[in-house]
Amino acid sequence: MPLSPTNYYGSGLEQGYWGLMIVTYPFISGLVAGSFVVATLSQLFGRKRLAPLAPIAAILSFALLLSAPLTIWGDARQPSRVYELITRMHVPWSPMALFLLIWISYVVLMLVELYAVFRAGNSARTEWAGRPLRAKIAGLLTLGVKGRDAGSLRRDERIVRWTAGIGILIAFLFHGYIGFIFGSMKSRALWSSPLIPVLFIVSAIVSGIALVEIAYFAIAKWNGWKIDRAIVSELNLWLIGALLLDFYLDMVELLMSGVRAYAPEETYEWFSRLYFHGPLFWTYFLFQLGLGVIVPLVALATRRWRASIVNSGVMALLVLMGVYMMRWNVVAGGQMASKVTNDIVSFPLVWTGYDSVQTVLGVFGVAFLLFLLFAWLLPWKTGFDAAGGIPLLPEPVTPASTASSTAPMTSRGA
Repeated sequence: MPLSPTNYYGSGLEQGYWGLMIVTYPFISGLVAGSFVVATLSQLFGRKRLAPLAPIAAILSFALLLSAPLTIWGDARQPSRVYELITRMHVPWSPMALFLLIWISYVVLMLVELYAVFRAGNSARTEWAGRPLRAKIAGLLTLGVKGRDAGSLRRDERIVRWTAGIGILIAFLFHGYIGFIFGSMKSRALWSSPLIPVLFIVSAIVSGIALVEIAYFAIAKWNGWKIDRAIVSELNLWLIGALLLDFYLDMVELLMSGVRAYAPEETYEWFSRLYFHGPLFWTYFLFQLGLGVIVPLVALATRRWRASIVNSGVMALLVLMGVYMMRWNVVAGGQMASKVTNDIVSFPLVWTGYDSVQTVLGVFGVAFLLFLLFAWLLPWKTGFDAAGGIPLLPEPVTPASTASSTAPMTSRGA
């Protein structure tokens, strides 16, 4: 039978100080890293079939990257003093100071990569006679470099490859350090595990693939495009590979924490009370492992199912839900394991106000608005060179009926 918690949030000997915003922070930072990995599959690893998704994934990653600090700011008890992260930076002892340095480095690198990816497309936009405002903005985004000759395109390609390679390392560092913070806390039995940083990185890749897939479906639906099933199938293959690795690590973690013969006594005791017989049973076994990992693996097992648009969209949503539940189980579980008494510290869900569902939705709303802004500013619909994924042609301004039928994503409407 589930144990009844007797210590409540805000009363008793202990409190769960890290709430929904801290649950959401590693989820958003994971989406940043995972989306960036998808963007590099064509830019760095030669997966040309996924080239049409690279601009979408890069824009998604950048929008989420700018939104990620809002979760930390929203969790702060004194948000007006956030500037002290810069004025009183304690490196390398402060995790937040390290986060700020990594975040700034990541923003600068992504600005350089986005510039190189979209420079040629922006150069082509400067010739738009019917849209003077957007043509002027595009000219500004080129920083005065408007050449579209072979040499300029090769230079852009080199910049993209270098920034993509460095960006993967920073992306893993940006998200992996969050898992390191949890794993290094020896005072919390359920956090003190060397597997947590690796679990965070792998699940980040899983969530990023799922997010890009959903974004592709939504954008194609909005623009009236015919979805390329070959792209969907290959993206699902990458998702299956990441899910298998994620499932393996989950099973190792379950073995090392939930089996008495292999787990430290305190770790096993709290894992059993919270996950086997306690309030996190459903969020862990049903939502995180069952619906978030096992069901998608089974549902995407055959080639026919992997090419199914409806099946892929549903499974991608389940994967995102499972990854968010993983963050919930880590953040909530570590705090629900009491350090002072033998009781479970409850971790209530707040719907409105400080550190609530309302604030979480607000952060995602900001990320969505930033994505729409960047999608308006940048020529992500541009055609791509099969050799390097660098934009070459301006977005079509002719009716859709005159567009090439061989394009990876063909518009059926204006």
